[in-house]
Amino acid sequence: MMIGHISDTHLGACAGSEPEREGDHYRAFEEAIDLFIREHVDLVIHSGDILDEPRPYGTAMKILVEGVRRLREHGIQFLFTLGEHDISNVPSTPHPLILQLEGLGAYIGTGKPYEVGGATVIGLHKYKRVERRHLLGRLEEIGRGASSLAGKRVLVLHQGVKEAFGPGAELSISEIPAGFDYYAMGHIHKRYERGLGDGVIAFPGATHWVNVDDPDECGVYLVDLSGDQASVEWVRLQNVRPKMRLRLNASEAKDRIEELANKSFHMKPYLLLEIVVDKPLDVKEVEKKLGGGFIIKTIKLIPAPAEGRTYSSRPEINLDEELRRLALEVIGDEGVVDFALGELLQHLSSGNLSDAKEAVWRFWRAWSGGGGEGDRQG
Repeated sequence: MMIGHISDTHLGACAGSEPEREGDHYRAFEEAIDLFIREHVDLVIHSGDILDEPRPYGTAMKILVEGVRRLREHGIQFLFTLGEHDISNVPSTPHPLILQLEGLGAYIGTGKPYEVGGATVIGLHKYKRVERRHLLGRLEEIGRGASSLAGKRVLVLHQGVKEAFGPGAELSISEIPAGFDYYAMGHIHKRYERGLGDGVIAFPGATHWVNVDDPDECGVYLVDLSGDQASVEWVRLQNVRPKMRLRLNASEAKDRIEELANKSFHMKPYLLLEIVVDKPLDVKEVEKKLGGGFIIKTIKLIPAPAEGRTYSSRPEINLDEELRRLALEVIGDEGVVDFALGELLQHLSSGNLSDAKEAVWRFWRAWSGGGGEGDRQG
């Protein structure tokens, strides 16, 4: 059996804010669909964050349905779980479940085994850090039943692991149950793979970078389960917009800007430009010169040190990290701090008071032992 493993497509990202970049995510997704059809995979597994927003633009759903329908027309089944971007804080049916309602895909995020061909696939939807206790209980339950699953066994999760993501992750690899041939993971936007028992745990990363700090190279996995052990091949996608980060000195800025303006690329790079200046510089003139060949994210002017003065090399303060550190000193609970500075702050800053109230209620129930979100049923 050959599996195509895709994750973090974030369809609809940049919609309404950067129309040119919105298409990046659609093209990368369509390229992945083309690859899976060309390679004659038997099954495609999407491990979450299918959409960028739980209330997506119509184009995002159109691209998703059309892509999955193409797979179905070639006899390729589509299985998926949900990431945090797919799930609304207001109780409702997540949009990706339309695929199941239309008979185009199967939702496997409930923890129930799904047999397909010579394999059994089982998955969970995304659990937040505050729901970690409930998540560990579900994983223990899955682990106890792993040996009884038929054929090749695949576990699908949309969770961070500390070994790849750092201390902010919900799990360590040692907490993921053994007994599976392949672990189709999502959530982390960089490629990561390693052995787990007799199987392989793998994050393909995003199909297209979402944030400027995401890796420049993006791709998907082709997973061959026909042998005794899973054989994985990561395939880089070509329809990914390049990013350029440049820091220029005043003496070279004019020539380098002219050089960049005359350079051609297969796709407009996303440009983050810093220029160290010792005299005023017309930023609008720079934007005019480069705007035709680049998507300009920022042009930042940095004053050059005055002659005879020395400046300390003290690193720039990361305001987000400093705010989190201070909050932890006062509150002392990482789960509460992450919720307040993440999900709650996002709702409040956008004026979504009803969503904020619902999020606080759900967080309180989970934090106080009143139960997690429960399983998202198809």
